[in-house]
Amino acid sequence: METHDLSSDVWEIDADKFPTEAPLTQRARFLLRYAVLAPSSHNSQPWEFVVEDGKIEVHADEARWLDAADQDKRELHISLGCAVENLCIAAERFGIGFDIAYHDDSPPAIVTLYPDRNSSSGSHPELFDQITERSTNHHLFRNEPLGGSIQEKLRNCVAEDAVTLHLIDGSGRKESVAELQAEADRLQMDDPEYRKELGNWIGIGALGDPWLKARIGQAVVTYLDIGDREAKKNSKLLQSAPAVGVLTTESDAPSARVKTGQIFERMALTATAKGLAVHPMSQILERPAMREELASLIDGDDKLPLHLFRLGYPQEEQDHTPRWPLEAFLVE
Repeated sequence: METHDLSSDVWEIDADKFPTEAPLTQRARFLLRYAVLAPSSHNSQPWEFVVEDGKIEVHADEARWLDAADQDKRELHISLGCAVENLCIAAERFGIGFDIAYHDDSPPAIVTLYPDRNSSSGSHPELFDQITERSTNHHLFRNEPLGGSIQEKLRNCVAEDAVTLHLIDGSGRKESVAELQAEADRLQMDDPEYRKELGNWIGIGALGDPWLKARIGQAVVTYLDIGDREAKKNSKLLQSAPAVGVLTTESDAPSARVKTGQIFERMALTATAKGLAVHPMSQILERPAMREELASLIDGDDKLPLHLFRLGYPQEEQDHTPRWPLEAFLVE
């Protein structure tokens, strides 16, 4: 792990300090300060950036790959997509055009900046202010349904034809998803490698706990049988949500996952602007048989579930998780 320290100060970015007249490489690095605020599984922040003039290669840092939880690297690529979306929203905010090239090998995404033209890539500059406001909320949600206008705004975030958003808001189907979630939690917590991996990230403070609480949490997750406790807690969290979202695609290729991550981050920022909270829950998708069961619960197509999350109005606010500074992710 990097020698750089985790810090909450990384969230404090002064947009007025954007170096408008600086070389493009310097401007690109400023934009990347917004990219590293993207969500990622276990807050692993699994990205690396190679910056050369206006070309930014977005690589996966496999040292941060959750190889026990995320064996097929689905969550890793989705996390990269979230970072790409933040980068592009920030670029448009500062009047810089961009193109994105997707690949199914490394790097899975290359963003090329064009300071002399506006972007025509369909980003959402109105979401820029939400990048530093967004957080993942792990608490219960209020018993308040999502209005039709909010659902429409969320659906409008899905610009790519190959990705479909399913919103599950009926109590029966939510209960079925919650039952899958409970079983997935039990199975994951029965796996010592999964518990050890999760414990490591908790122990270094990636989830935002102070040092002593983080170390206690690491020991509890690693050595105690808490599968039933986690199953009950996460099942209740899902059922408390007015809606559960599932993003599906026709392809499971890295490029499709990156695009799915972009859409999820777009939705998370839109939700933040409307006072909603978002909480990804990946355990079902980490178990292949349960992923198939989830697919059977969402009607309408034969696409693959790539990302699952709950949406709702929070009962209490969630602090930002700490971040490593941008310098930890730049490859010179």
